[in-house]
Amino acid sequence: MKRFILLLLAACCLLKANAQQKQYTEKDYARNPVWIDMTEDTSANYFEAEKAYKIYWQHHEKPGGENDVIGEHAEREKIPSKHKQQKIQQDNKMRMAVKKYEHWHQRMFPYVQKDGRILTPSERLTLFEEQKKNK
Repeated sequence: MKRFILLLLAACCLLKANAQQKQYTEKDYARNPVWIDMTEDTSANYFEAEKAYKIYWQHHEKPGGENDVIGEHAEREKIPSKHKQQKIQQDNKMRMAVKKYEHWHQRMFPYVQKDGRILTPSERLTLFEEQKKNK
């Protein structure tokens, strides 16, 4: 019984590892904003996420800045069309995703290894403790 549980646990771990290591093509990068998922994946490659972000925006129009026009928010509330309201909501979500990516991009840069791997939180803590001891 213990062997069965261990085998089942090992199989689940392998499936999870395979799911996290999904390989994307440049077509995937151009069609879908996979860079959003990459920023949330702790095992993602920094350079691949950067590449996915750049390729996606080569094929899509980046949403403008938030509240570019004075009174724009009040004007949005007057829009009667459901389609236009959905478009605005999608733009707002994408705008937030872009901000989140840019923040992630800056925050992770110091922890990027030569191969694009990002140090895990435990590795970062170890590095911090080593630097603290050397001071």
